[in-house]
Amino acid sequence: MTGFRLRYLGPVVFVTLCLIILCAATAVSLFTQQESVTRVLRENVESQRAAVELEECLLDLIELENNQVENIVVLHDRSSRHLVMIRELSDQPEEQRIATQLETAFREYLRQWARLPPVGQPGHEAARRDATKFLEVQVLKPCQEFEHYNTGRIDTSALNHEGVLRRLAWGMAGIGGLGAVAGLVLGYGVARGLSRSIRRLRVQLHDAAGKLDRKSAEIVFTEQGDFQQLHSEVADLTVQIEQMVQELQQREYELLRSEQLAAVGQLAAGVAHEIRNPLTAIKMLVQSAQEGTSDLTPDDLRVIESEIRRAEQSLQSFLDFARPPKLVRSSTDLIELIRTVMTLLRGRLEKQQIEVHLDLPQSVIPMTVDGERIRRVILNLCWNALDAMPQGGRLTVRTAVRPTKQVVLVIEDTGPGISKLIFPRLFEPFASSKDTGLGLGLAISKRIVEDHGGSISVVNRLEGGATFFVKLPTEVTSGGIAHR
Repeated sequence: MTGFRLRYLGPVVFVTLCLIILCAATAVSLFTQQESVTRVLRENVESQRAAVELEECLLDLIELENNQVENIVVLHDRSSRHLVMIRELSDQPEEQRIATQLETAFREYLRQWARLPPVGQPGHEAARRDATKFLEVQVLKPCQEFEHYNTGRIDTSALNHEGVLRRLAWGMAGIGGLGAVAGLVLGYGVARGLSRSIRRLRVQLHDAAGKLDRKSAEIVFTEQGDFQQLHSEVADLTVQIEQMVQELQQREYELLRSEQLAAVGQLAAGVAHEIRNPLTAIKMLVQSAQEGTSDLTPDDLRVIESEIRRAEQSLQSFLDFARPPKLVRSSTDLIELIRTVMTLLRGRLEKQQIEVHLDLPQSVIPMTVDGERIRRVILNLCWNALDAMPQGGRLTVRTAVRPTKQVVLVIEDTGPGISKLIFPRLFEPFASSKDTGLGLGLAISKRIVEDHGGSISVVNRLEGGATFFVKLPTEVTSGGIAHR
């Protein structure tokens, strides 16, 4: 019997080993080709990403310089890092040529920027404009050339990748056929090892059941392998696991509920704090009237109305923060929104003697946004600017449309700027430097802008005052994110 097995099983084992080796060699060859093409494609994509990031950084530099914001050392350092990355990723002669041209031009731009006369001296503005023009022509255009070159290489790599995928598909089909043959040959050995695996499984199941329930019954199998008993014992173990999962989910729910109650408590404390002061003022006036010490004059009634409006505004701010409304997008003119906000603020602008400078295009700027929410963002930013200039100053509002289908709204004031203590937490909820501020206006504005697929940032100018930058996409996809 042993000789019979060796006689027939020997060739079968040999053929099986040959099939396995052939399958392995084919798979290794195909996957090696796939890895090579993928590596080249990944390098091209990384070079493309580095070029795009450098281009965005250069556009931000040009925008800031055109807005006379000269505190841009961080962007200079970021651009230098992008150039170093481009140099490291350049492995083709054409890429290396463009990378060298980029580095040389950017170093020359930095030298021109370092030689700028101090702010306020003659020749400063002309030198700054020349440096900005040099950045646009000598640095930005080669960066775009580098990006176009890598786009072509990505297309070529994609075609090669498709060819390799076709060969990989046929190769995998061949491997599948050979694997089927090898499976038939190895089936006998698998069947032999199955009974031993079942016996080892008994030990593992028993250990798992013991961890879930120390009183669980022992799982026993016969030497032949009783699959019916195996199914019954595994079903019992599944029930125990489901019970354990339900208990864990219940505990997780209770923990989440406690966290929600804590958050609600914090929110309620904030609401109580903001409403207590208006109610106190109203109560004092009403008590005085009830005691007969004074009558409610028209001024007192105006105070009561003002305090009630203040309480309503506080409640509305908390409601907007806790339960933000769903965006209702429609075709909206940004210029019309800005002029509407200026009309609403006209009385306070005149009272504080604020000089308004609007740098807006004559034509409309159509956008697909929630007009009411964007108007509130503009109103919040302008309102904060007026709070920073109680004794008068200048409010500047301007817009710019970028080629990347993006609108930049700039709002700047001539106040004292943003405090260093509050600057890192400026857009966090309940962060405010004003005595009567809720600290929710900028947090709500940031959320509205980000819901539209945009971004909001702020800088302190060297000559004083703060400048807010709101970037919004002019178009949206079905998912609400702007085309870039």
